[in-house]
Amino acid sequence: MKKEIFVVGGCHHNMLGVIRSLGEAGVKPLVIIETKETNPYVIKSRYIKKFWKVDNEIDVLEILLSEACKYKEKPVVIACADNLSSLLDMHYDKLSQHYVLPGAKEQGRITRLMDKEVMSELAAEVGLLVPSSMATDTSRNENIDIPLPWIIKPLVSKNGIKADIERIYSPEEWTDYKSRHQARVQVQQLIEKEFEYQLIGLSLNGGKEVIIPGVSHVIRPQSNTNTGFLHYEPLSEDYSNSHSLSKKFLKETEYSGLFSMEFLRGKDEKDYFMEINFRNDGNAICVTAAGVNLPYIWYLNQSGSQWTADKEIKPVYVMPEYADFILFRLGKLSLWRWLKDICKTNRFMEFDKKDQKPFYAFWYNQIKSSIRYKLHI
Repeated sequence: MKKEIFVVGGCHHNMLGVIRSLGEAGVKPLVIIETKETNPYVIKSRYIKKFWKVDNEIDVLEILLSEACKYKEKPVVIACADNLSSLLDMHYDKLSQHYVLPGAKEQGRITRLMDKEVMSELAAEVGLLVPSSMATDTSRNENIDIPLPWIIKPLVSKNGIKADIERIYSPEEWTDYKSRHQARVQVQQLIEKEFEYQLIGLSLNGGKEVIIPGVSHVIRPQSNTNTGFLHYEPLSEDYSNSHSLSKKFLKETEYSGLFSMEFLRGKDEKDYFMEINFRNDGNAICVTAAGVNLPYIWYLNQSGSQWTADKEIKPVYVMPEYADFILFRLGKLSLWRWLKDICKTNRFMEFDKKDQKPFYAFWYNQIKSSIRYKLHI
């Protein structure tokens, strides 16, 4: 009998990518989707075995607990959102009696590591280069001894969204930011960059075995998100240092599960560690498209089945078509450039010819929301 697998997350292409990766490998997951949407497009996927729609993360926990004793073997779990990764971690002792969870065996450890100051300290300890940073409360007038410009981020990823990330170039902008955000934040040195890249991977056995098949570059970065038209390629010698130190970092965290590590290549030709996501990454479908199905490998490994990650990956282009369409609509992307990039795209984040219903449901929801917005103006 095959083990069941639960995928928990929000109504986002992150979760859809995991569902499709598993489904294409012949495993239909049980899905718990946390969303306020009445008709979430993700649940239209043909690969879902059963789903629950809930309004908040506490309901996710209640469903997992209510389902806990229904299976002969412990189901495997994948998290697709920071808050749900933390939820599993903060209830690890109870949930791990019934499920195979991502995380560390010490309850609460991963949530502590989500704090960007703690994360940065550990990264520096293993030899990764980290931009100068400090934690502060926007309600206080603390002295910040970091030269401008800065990048401001939520101190704990699960407590914020990408839209909370801002760049600050002057004291006046900092005053304005503080008037709009009352929270603990990380103030970080803004590095003059050449480009950003991600190492998307899978950590097994508490970080003793780490799979990082390649590197992803966002070709068309967008404000307040790391999702954009991207190229995924095999690792080269140019990334050997960040690759080896990332493995060392994962071993120190004792984390098992899907992850992504974000880096910035500065104009000084140095690689700076930005952060780690202790969950499946929104761009991770690029790894599946390249030939290494990390969600399925996690499932096989935790099911005691044979698996391999030694496949030679192929370079691929991946497009978040809706986000790109918005750039086109705003005049930031020419129609010719967009059509040309569509032609060379190997995988889309919403559209899939073998699983088309989520794509059409997504666009239906967007058009419906747009009409409602215009009617209320």
